[in-house]
Amino acid sequence: MNATRLPAALALSLAIAFGGASLPGPAAAELDVVDPDRGFPRVSRPYESMDAAFSRVGIPRSVAQIRQVRVGGTKADLVRALGRPVSAYADGSWNYDLSLDYPQANRLVCQYRVYFDAAGRVEETVWRRPQCAAVVRGGRRRAP
Repeated sequence: MNATRLPAALALSLAIAFGGASLPGPAAAELDVVDPDRGFPRVSRPYESMDAAFSRVGIPRSVAQIRQVRVGGTKADLVRALGRPVSAYADGSWNYDLSLDYPQANRLVCQYRVYFDAAGRVEETVWRRPQCAAVVRGGRRRAP
């Protein structure tokens, strides 16, 4: 499956920002792809007085929980690792809003989309934000 690759300048700046953490090459194509244009739902809250329904609240999850997600894993495996998704799409993919510990802040809310193959097994995972992938990847995660 084709995965969107990070532009070289963004990859370099992320590697520097995260202490030289390597970004994925072709070996990690199915896990932790970064693609903000992959159809993630968008919410914005430009005014503090705006109703809280317009802000995204992530479910706290650890990096260890996210690293349990594997290509070929079942939907039951995914629910055990991350819980129920916040939404599902017509293409069968699931969307999660996850809250992760972030080195430069208290928490980082991340959108994480999981795609399944025809047998209902994990085929690909996609992050909306490169910061989220970098936190989970930590320079070490690779597709099995």
